[in-house]
Amino acid sequence: MAEQKNKSTKHYEGRWPHLYKLWCSALNQESLPQFDRWLSQEFAKNSKYGSRDRRWYSECLFAGIRFGYFSLFCEEFFLKCQHVNLHEKLIKEFIINFEENFKNSNQLLSKWKEITEERFFVWIRLRYQLVYKNKSSAVSLELSSENFQLETQFFAKLISFLENSKDISFHLIFSSIPIWYKSSLEKRIEKSNWNETEVKQFLTELDSRPPLWIRINDLSKTELITQELIKEGFEFEHFDSSLKVTGAKGVFALQAYRSGLFEIQDLASQRIGQNIQVKNGQFVWDCCAGGGGKTQQIASLLKNKGVIYASDIREYKLEEVKKRARKSGFFNIRCLPWNGEKLPQFQKEVENRNGFDWVLVDAPCSSSGTWRRNPDAKYRVSSDNILSLSKLQHSILEKASKGVRVSGHLVYSTCSWVFDENEGIVCEFLKNNPNFSLVKQNLLGSPHENADTMFAAVLKRES
Repeated sequence: MAEQKNKSTKHYEGRWPHLYKLWCSALNQESLPQFDRWLSQEFAKNSKYGSRDRRWYSECLFAGIRFGYFSLFCEEFFLKCQHVNLHEKLIKEFIINFEENFKNSNQLLSKWKEITEERFFVWIRLRYQLVYKNKSSAVSLELSSENFQLETQFFAKLISFLENSKDISFHLIFSSIPIWYKSSLEKRIEKSNWNETEVKQFLTELDSRPPLWIRINDLSKTELITQELIKEGFEFEHFDSSLKVTGAKGVFALQAYRSGLFEIQDLASQRIGQNIQVKNGQFVWDCCAGGGGKTQQIASLLKNKGVIYASDIREYKLEEVKKRARKSGFFNIRCLPWNGEKLPQFQKEVENRNGFDWVLVDAPCSSSGTWRRNPDAKYRVSSDNILSLSKLQHSILEKASKGVRVSGHLVYSTCSWVFDENEGIVCEFLKNNPNFSLVKQNLLGSPHENADTMFAAVLKRES
């Protein structure tokens, strides 16, 4: 078994120098890039990478970002305490010191650049193997048995303390979440009344990417979609109008996707759309539409019997909305830019109805709920960022609410689990707008479903 493992390890050794170059290139960008987009560009520039190479490099680099905070902690702690008997008080004191030394992402990234790539990835490899041990989806990141024995032993002792401690700071380090999120996580645990199992589930799921979720545009085409999935070797599970899909290749080449029969959309994002319970003939405004994922979802519910206005401050995004609408056969989507200030000039049909039946505000946010698929996002946000985002969110919600007709509904959502971006915004809005009432508000997805973590609140205009 050991001989087989060493052969597997040796097979991948030639890739590590190339990986280190890619890692250095990422760190030397003007700012930490959005990793999935940056990596796609890098692969496009270099045709020598085959599909297996791309998967391996992608998995390793995402592991580097996902567990980078943890790796830095391990390296610093190892250098100082490798010859000392570990105990909880020592670790706690070092965490306090570590927090003081690395208060923001700039300090973090600066230190990442100082550590040799080989040493940085020692801890990444050990942490990755802890997650993917005995899982067929793992790529080969294991260390050969003769290398880094002291680090491996130190890692095993440290992990036993981090995993079993009741101290939330220990869990943040283990889950590679910067300590500057500690108060936000504690507030979420308190406000959502999560028990130990739910907290553990939430943190554990951050160790890996969420599954691929697809949303069926027309349920009458479900069998057609599933037949093609089976034919092409995919496995899937049904969840309402959603399918959780697994397979060795992507779904973009499927005829069902190219024909617009389904969309790729995370389950938590779909749950937001399900809060908009439209009826035929109603008017909806998706005022922060982005690429139009939720616009498409609402259109699939209306079946071209109603009207959807899609807005965004970025006009190129609205071109994407139009393209997706044409592919899916939705002819009731109207695109109109909006900068988040004065309401846009809607067509007369909206004025004749005294506003919209439904207004969706899918607000700009910290994206903390998407760390599973975009782990680089956790290094872009600080307490100051959340404060400024909260002001923007409140402003957009206030302005967009003017478009809701009496007895209509206002839906506020984010792809964040941070209380101050979610329930905190809703509470402040209701305080300032007594003509609205709260119908419901929920955190969606993880830890209760295997997906991202998002938030949605439904408000009704009473007068």
